[in-house]
Amino acid sequence: MPIEIRPLSTSMGAEVLGADFSKPVSNEDFASILQAFYDYQVLAIRDQNLSPADQIAFSERFGTLEDQLNSRYILPEEPKILVLSNDVKPDGTPVGLIDAGDFWHTDSSHRPLPSMATILYSLKNPDEGGDTGFANMYAAYEALPQSMKDSLDGRRAVQAVSKFKNKRVVASERRPDATEKYTEQMAIPDALHPAIRTHPVTGRKALYVSQRFTIGLEGMSEAEADPILDFLFEHQTKADFVYYHHWQDNDLVMWDNRCVIHRATGGYTYPDVRLMHRTVIAGDAPY
Repeated sequence: MPIEIRPLSTSMGAEVLGADFSKPVSNEDFASILQAFYDYQVLAIRDQNLSPADQIAFSERFGTLEDQLNSRYILPEEPKILVLSNDVKPDGTPVGLIDAGDFWHTDSSHRPLPSMATILYSLKNPDEGGDTGFANMYAAYEALPQSMKDSLDGRRAVQAVSKFKNKRVVASERRPDATEKYTEQMAIPDALHPAIRTHPVTGRKALYVSQRFTIGLEGMSEAEADPILDFLFEHQTKADFVYYHHWQDNDLVMWDNRCVIHRATGGYTYPDVRLMHRTVIAGDAPY
């Protein structure tokens, strides 16, 4: 059967039907998926039945996979996959990373070479909650006042990985190694990336800041940068730019980190369990 692609909202996103990525992806089907990825920024590929090896094979069609910073939560038999879950093992230790995505962000913007895309495979969803919000940063940029566009043109944003460097976020009390991890990350140098980046394929401009990772603007004092950042963080998640994805079991969802921010909305508690496998495709330097 041919692959069918249907828009999910007016802001962004499409669902992909009729695909089976447990088998090798034909060049024709891959081209269709890739074009839809550029057109819609977020793809929900329905009804997949994937082994870890299948997910990796699909992911690597898009590029080299990024190494995992949270090595404690990798899949034991496949270190290229990060496990996201609130489940616990019989000895009480966590099955996966519990606080992934708890503030609006784009993945790996704190790295010198941020990621291109993230792929999440949903194995188990909670009975309540668990939605993921996605916001279209093309649309957010285009809706900025011209004066703000001019002010940000050529300006770099300061991106920090440790939550302890960011006054706008807090460490999750549910994560047992939070204090240890975020203290360790304090030593990682901040990254500097354009606050407005140009997509290397589409050529479109996108707002490239986020509440989770952006802590300042290069060349500005905190007092100067804070009002601008506060405005941008509120602006970029306006309802017109946002799509909330309600997960189905066996969804394979991928999004373009170069023009999308996202956030896990939570709303579930153990023993209502969420379990996902995550791969991240490495990117290149924003410009």
